[in-house]
Amino acid sequence: MKIIAYSDYVCPWCYIGLQRIEELQREFPQIEVEWRPFELHPETPRDGADLRGRLGSPERARAYRDNILMLAHESGLDMSMPVVVANSHLSLEAAEFAREHGGFGAYHRALFHAYFEDRRDIGDVDVLCEIARVCGVDDQGLRQALADETYRARIDEITVMAREDEILSTPTFLYEGGFRLTGAQDYNVFQSITSRLLAKRNASTS
Repeated sequence: MKIIAYSDYVCPWCYIGLQRIEELQREFPQIEVEWRPFELHPETPRDGADLRGRLGSPERARAYRDNILMLAHESGLDMSMPVVVANSHLSLEAAEFAREHGGFGAYHRALFHAYFEDRRDIGDVDVLCEIARVCGVDDQGLRQALADETYRARIDEITVMAREDEILSTPTFLYEGGFRLTGAQDYNVFQSITSRLLAKRNASTS
């Protein structure tokens, strides 16, 4: 069974969602997941935006942060919330380069780790290339691809197509057969839905 997952590297729920999916694949090895880019905040300036300003007040920002950190901790992630929301377009482009050069899985996770645990600026080309090098991805090739904007249009096209399909938030998980699951739900939700859909599929093919 295939799951298409739409995700953005500046979305903390997507990092938690990645953790859920990795656990799901350990329990259900027959699950295949295709991660697709979705630029959640295209309005973010290239040098980033203040999270507190985006959420409207310090109190609201603090409540938002505390809720996410609690869920992340319960999921085994040592997450911290960056003060500046990075522009994610370059990181999404970089991940597409990694996909075409055989290093997507490691790079995909490393980008989340860099942003939400190491507080690194994933809108910075040097940071993206350093992460690529550590993950065994051709950093010089990546640098050139980002300079040439090789994958820029692809990110925009996939995001537009997803929005036209009424995908408006991340993470969104599209199960084979049409079922949709939005957000970093509790793991038992993923587990229950997956087991039921697999049972239904197996029954229809037997």
